[in-house]
Amino acid sequence: LPVLTMLAIYTGLLLSHAGFVPLWSKQFLPVLFLNSGMTTGVAAVGLMFLLTWPFLKEPDGDPRRVVRWMSLAVVVLILLEGYELYQFMTSLAASGGAQQVPTGQFVAPKGGAQAYAYVTQGALAPWFWWGIIGVGLGIPLLLTIVEFIVSPWARVVATAKFAMILVGGAILRFVIVWGGDLKAPLPFPPSKWPIPPVTGG
Repeated sequence: LPVLTMLAIYTGLLLSHAGFVPLWSKQFLPVLFLNSGMTTGVAAVGLMFLLTWPFLKEPDGDPRRVVRWMSLAVVVLILLEGYELYQFMTSLAASGGAQQVPTGQFVAPKGGAQAYAYVTQGALAPWFWWGIIGVGLGIPLLLTIVEFIVSPWARVVATAKFAMILVGGAILRFVIVWGGDLKAPLPFPPSKWPIPPVTGG
């Protein structure tokens, strides 16, 4: 268990030591990656369980009891992850003014506020709102309610929910990495790598 925990937070710890990137927070990133790793881990187990169930030697059994326990665990983890994201974004939005960064003593004017705007209102906004908040957190919560109400379709709904959580977890990591384009010092608008557009239809 300790090894798995370190594996989950390793990327967050690694990125958070780049003090010149406002988005890569030492305070929030390791915990966020740990929680996201647990959420996607439960979702991956649930998805594999549902996909392999028809090939097991108990075709007359009902997997819904196991899946429901996994769904309850996912609900708790999603709520925690949503709270962590809220605290993370709120902290970034409130961090205005000049910030002294320990590595190299860079000065990042309103670095946190710029990172917040970049993620929630800029090029990364569609990926953050539709990908992380929508696909990764919000819709799976709604599907869990549907799963408990519509019993005949519970397995199909749970399969879709677990798959969406995995997609949302991957998008979270892409957004964090893409957010690294915003670096200190920031006396001028930083150059950024092109972010893949999200188009409807």
